[in-house]
Amino acid sequence: MSVLRRKTRPQADVEHQIRHELAEILPILRIDHCSIELEAFDAATGTAVLHVMGGCSDCDASALTFMQGIEVQLKRRVSELKSVVVNVDSTA
Repeated sequence: MSVLRRKTRPQADVEHQIRHELAEILPILRIDHCSIELEAFDAATGTAVLHVMGGCSDCDASALTFMQGIEVQLKRRVSELKSVVVNVDSTA
């Protein structure tokens, strides 16, 4: 009996895919003056640390408001991703 094992991708490849997927997701949100960047990815735990900067000055919407949806989409698109931690830049 053979056991199927998933081939582990290099951490750099996973980080590149997370950045690519963020670039695909963020334009859909249409939040002005906002960015979300990958700070770090821990391959051992599957945790991505995202840095959120800016937001919408004319409304209550911000990237932080959409983080749950962004996390769901990232997990669907990047199989190695298990959790997302958000650091907010409060000076923006």
